[in-house]
Amino acid sequence: MATWPTTLPAPLVDGYGIEPVDQTVATDMEVGTQRVRRRSFAQVDTVRFAVNLSDTQMATFRTWLYNPDDADGGAGWFNISLWVGKCGATAVEARFKGTPKWDMTGNHRWLVTGQFEVRYA
Repeated sequence: MATWPTTLPAPLVDGYGIEPVDQTVATDMEVGTQRVRRRSFAQVDTVRFAVNLSDTQMATFRTWLYNPDDADGGAGWFNISLWVGKCGATAVEARFKGTPKWDMTGNHRWLVTGQFEVRYA
C-alpha cells in the first residue's frame, strides 16, 4: 500500500476537521417513529484537510497523486498519520474523496485542500 510522501508536510490545523459517516439507515413507518438500523460496522470518517506546499513539494504531490502505484489519481488507498481523536497522530488508511484543489497563495506557495475518506484498520 502507498504511503503519504515523507517529503510532504502533515495537514494544517486550519481547515482540518472530521465528519463521521452516518452508519444508520432509517425507514419511515405508516404510524409511529422511524425504524432505524445500523447499516455497517465499518468505522469510516471524512476528514477535511489543507496542506501548504512549496513549488518543489507541489511537484512531488502531483507526481505521487497521479502515480498508479501511489494514490492512483485519488482512487488508491494510502497510509498517513492523522489526528483522528485518539492520542496524537494515528496511522490510518485513507484515500481522496473527490479531487483535491490547489491554489497559489503567493511567493511560490500552494494551498492544497480536499477531503480524505479514512478507514481504521
